[in-house]
Amino acid sequence: MSKRGNPDFGTKYKFYYGRDEPLSEQVKVLMHPKMKNQLKALAEEQKCSIPDVIRDAIDKYLNELNTEDVS
Repeated sequence: MSKRGNPDFGTKYKFYYGRDEPLSEQVKVLMHPKMKNQLKALAEEQKCSIPDVIRDAIDKYLNELNTEDVS
Protein backbone atom coordinates (compact mmCIF):
# COMPACT_ATOMS: atom_id res chain seq x y z
CA MET A 1 0.00 0.00 0.00
CA SER A 2 1.39 3.42 -0.95
CA LYS A 3 1.58 6.48 1.28
CA ARG A 4 -1.09 9.09 0.80
CA GLY A 5 -0.52 12.82 0.54
CA ASN A 6 2.40 14.87 -0.65
CA PRO A 7 5.58 14.30 1.37
CA ASP A 8 6.89 17.73 0.25
CA PHE A 9 3.89 19.64 1.61
CA GLY A 10 5.03 22.09 4.28
CA THR A 11 8.68 21.88 3.27
CA LYS A 12 8.92 22.31 -0.50
CA TYR A 13 5.36 23.59 -0.95
CA LYS A 14 4.26 26.28 1.52
CA PHE A 15 1.57 28.90 1.59
CA TYR A 16 2.93 32.43 1.52
CA TYR A 17 0.66 35.21 2.74
CA GLY A 18 3.13 38.07 2.33
CA ARG A 19 3.93 38.34 6.04
CA ASP A 20 7.37 38.78 7.58
CA GLU A 21 6.50 36.44 10.46
CA PRO A 22 4.27 33.37 10.19
CA LEU A 23 1.03 33.33 12.15
CA SER A 24 1.22 30.50 14.65
CA GLU A 25 -0.74 31.57 17.73
CA GLN A 26 -4.50 31.72 18.29
CA VAL A 27 -6.67 33.80 20.60
CA LYS A 28 -10.39 33.22 21.01
CA VAL A 29 -12.72 36.14 21.68
CA LEU A 30 -16.43 36.01 22.41
CA MET A 31 -18.41 39.06 21.28
CA HIS A 32 -21.92 40.28 20.64
CA PRO A 33 -23.38 39.66 17.17
CA LYS A 34 -23.60 43.43 16.59
CA MET A 35 -19.84 43.77 17.12
CA LYS A 36 -19.12 40.90 14.72
CA ASN A 37 -21.38 42.44 12.09
CA GLN A 38 -19.51 45.75 12.45
CA LEU A 39 -16.18 43.94 12.01
CA LYS A 40 -17.53 42.10 8.98
CA ALA A 41 -18.69 45.36 7.38
CA LEU A 42 -15.32 46.99 8.10
CA ALA A 43 -13.47 44.01 6.62
CA GLU A 44 -15.58 44.11 3.46
CA GLU A 45 -14.96 47.86 3.18
CA GLN A 46 -11.20 47.33 3.52
CA LYS A 47 -11.28 44.23 1.25
CA CYS A 48 -9.70 41.97 3.85
CA SER A 49 -10.80 39.41 6.45
CA ILE A 50 -12.15 39.94 9.95
CA PRO A 51 -8.96 38.45 11.47
CA ASP A 52 -6.91 40.97 9.45
CA VAL A 53 -8.97 43.84 10.91
CA ILE A 54 -8.56 42.47 14.44
CA ARG A 55 -4.80 41.92 14.05
CA ASP A 56 -4.38 45.47 12.76
CA ALA A 57 -6.39 46.92 15.67
CA ILE A 58 -4.42 44.92 18.26
CA ASP A 59 -1.12 45.94 16.62
CA LYS A 60 -2.11 49.63 16.74
CA TYR A 61 -3.18 49.29 20.39
CA LEU A 62 0.07 47.59 21.40
CA ASN A 63 2.14 50.18 19.54
CA GLU A 64 0.21 52.94 21.31
CA LEU A 65 0.94 51.34 24.69
CA ASN A 66 4.63 51.00 23.84
CA THR A 67 4.77 54.65 22.74
CA GLU A 68 3.20 55.78 26.03
CA ASP A 69 5.77 53.76 28.02
CA VAL A 70 8.64 55.52 26.24
CA SER A 71 7.27 59.04 26.88
